[in-house]
Amino acid sequence: VLMTLDGVKTLVVHAETDLVGLAGADGKLLWQVAVPTRQRFYSSVTPIVDGQTLIYTGQGTGMKAIRIEKTGDGYGAKELWSNEDIGTGYNTPVLKNGLLFGISDPGNYLFCMNAHDGKTLWTDTTKYGRFGTMVDAGPVLFALPVSDLIVIEPSREKYVELARYKVAQEQVYAFPIISGNRIYVKDKDSLALWTQD
Repeated sequence: VLMTLDGVKTLVVHAETDLVGLAGADGKLLWQVAVPTRQRFYSSVTPIVDGQTLIYTGQGTGMKAIRIEKTGDGYGAKELWSNEDIGTGYNTPVLKNGLLFGISDPGNYLFCMNAHDGKTLWTDTTKYGRFGTMVDAGPVLFALPVSDLIVIEPSREKYVELARYKVAQEQVYAFPIISGNRIYVKDKDSLALWTQD
């Protein structure tokens, strides 16, 4: 993912055991932060950029936020917060209005977290499978765990489900693609187009 540090375009890479920042112009290593995995776990979640703050997570590691700052001739990372209870394993949370929304690991339920201090604001009580996606759709969020498309109000107070649609017969691993009033859903065996009148 890309971020800008004091005008320098930087490529952020979540490698196997480190989070690194590379200069976009020449690939030079600008900073590096150890992000050890637990047991056999690995990360398949894209770090979230919010200015010079990075929010990252991975299987079994909870969620953390760091700020990348200038230190002498280089850059360093300062931890802002850590939430050991909630993280994600296979889906990248959505950052919206200072809030993080995603599907938790462990637990596999929908959650909302304050992006500024890492505090959990709410969790849904329905347990889903480990795979799923969360997508920002303007005034609402779309969650697609298993095979139901769930329309959620991006509320900080509580879980508010606005609608739910069965959109696939098989497990869905891919992000739904939104184009105007069309939603494309790819499940294990097929691609479907859903429209709203």
